[in-house]
Amino acid sequence: MVSMSAGKFRGLCRISDDRGRFLMLALDQRNSLRKMLRERWGKEDDEMIKMVKRSILKVLSPRVSAVLVDPEYAYPHLANYIDPRTGVILSVEKSGYFEDEKFPNERRNELLYDGIVEDAKRWGCDAVKLLIYWNDEVSENTMEHQKELVRMVGGSADSKDIVFILEILTYGSRKGEAELILSALREFSKDEYHVDLFKIEPLKNTTKEKVETAVSGKPWVILSGGVDIDIFEKKLIQNVELGSSGVLAGRVVWKKIIDYSDTELMELHLEKTGVGIVERMGRIVEIGQSWYECGSFGGFENILIVSE
Repeated sequence: MVSMSAGKFRGLCRISDDRGRFLMLALDQRNSLRKMLRERWGKEDDEMIKMVKRSILKVLSPRVSAVLVDPEYAYPHLANYIDPRTGVILSVEKSGYFEDEKFPNERRNELLYDGIVEDAKRWGCDAVKLLIYWNDEVSENTMEHQKELVRMVGGSADSKDIVFILEILTYGSRKGEAELILSALREFSKDEYHVDLFKIEPLKNTTKEKVETAVSGKPWVILSGGVDIDIFEKKLIQNVELGSSGVLAGRVVWKKIIDYSDTELMELHLEKTGVGIVERMGRIVEIGQSWYECGSFGGFENILIVSE
């Protein structure tokens, strides 16, 4: 039997479907969404960002197992546009990254503000998500900064009994992309970080056995990276075969919404196109591995819920 807290168990159930697979929508984009709007319309402001997010949540939240939202523009401000059956994941990092002047070209992340994990729990969220940039060939100082950030958020999520999702974006390494991702997974799957679910870039040129070892049997999903659905569909099939339990994808579903200037046209586009993309992903996710079938659990019947 594997012991699991009630909060973590309920959280994973809330953000997955009734068979333990993840069909999740990412809508925590901030700087990247501003850039998209600026490039398309020559301008951007907070109200435009909120309008886009409101339309997406209104149309697509009933179609997915969970939505990933940010506390600056989407949650709790737009909570009434999220289907009550849909799980809620709160992004806790500042958008983008910063560089220490002593360590140029090395990416560091930081929390949006202290106490955000506590707020997520208080607001009724089912999980928190932290994004980090990772390159294991940078200075020890930068690597330790990133590790300590993950430890801090993981420890806080553990104490508040809320699911912790770690998103890893790799950059700048001389290693192959798959090896760098696997290296990061080997590090952050250690117990000291308290990660419950990984969100990673799509894998290729590796094996299911290598991935299973790297994640220490924990569940993982892939991000879309904004590619078109025809390309992403192939990547998703490949990663489901490698053991992925689903997706936490964003722009692949909704990126063309910014071609429209009012909410009625935005929502019509999402109904005609976005819903179809979600359904295409869903058909692939259905054949994936449930989170409770992953190696660290070994089946739903092996989970023992504990109060502490």
